[in-house]
Amino acid sequence: MADTETIFIVDDDPAVLASLKRLLLDEDFDVRTFTDGHQALAALAEEPVAVLVSDYQMPGISGIDVLLQALTISPDTIRVLITGALDLKLALEAISRGEVYRIIGKPWHDLELKVTLGQCLEQYRLIQEHHRLQSQLIDQAKIETVKAMVVTLNHEINNSLVFLSIAIDTLNMSLNKGEIPANHLEYLAEMKNSCRKIADLMKKLRNIEEIQMTEYLHGSGTMMIDAKGSR
Repeated sequence: MADTETIFIVDDDPAVLASLKRLLLDEDFDVRTFTDGHQALAALAEEPVAVLVSDYQMPGISGIDVLLQALTISPDTIRVLITGALDLKLALEAISRGEVYRIIGKPWHDLELKVTLGQCLEQYRLIQEHHRLQSQLIDQAKIETVKAMVVTLNHEINNSLVFLSIAIDTLNMSLNKGEIPANHLEYLAEMKNSCRKIADLMKKLRNIEEIQMTEYLHGSGTMMIDAKGSR
């Protein structure tokens, strides 16, 4: 990926953090360590984090609570629990509740830990790719909506122009014969109404042209343009 991903590791033992940081020194991601779960959560709220690894038994706040709060703060962050007293029931419950993605036992095997973190990063990337594809689909739908609006407005303008052309020809033919149609006032009223509708439709088209597409695509909702019938 273009941007370097970040992994947070939380453990109240500085020696454990130093050991993990040395182990992951040559990996293609940044590692930040915390001895306090609250500090890690505060930092998590300020920046994107791919993986959060937390020790289970810590003073002040447990690893489960750290990961549970992380789920609310940053749902996309993949959560990993490290525990020295590996409890299968605890692990299964934490995973089933969606609080934990992986469990790692202490003492860990270096290769196993690296493989696990690699799997977590892949899961995070899949989530980000899913968001990107969803965004593309939404953007394309918005573009198609704008196109449909433009087509509708052009159709309505054309309808009004056709009516004006027919009305003008009809009145012109009558006047050339020295006649004034009995319904000429109705024709004139309809022609005036069509002119107003054309002006209104042209204004709506100009509004679409003035909207920067990038701004529109990142807007909060669908552009509302009333393109209802003109004559």
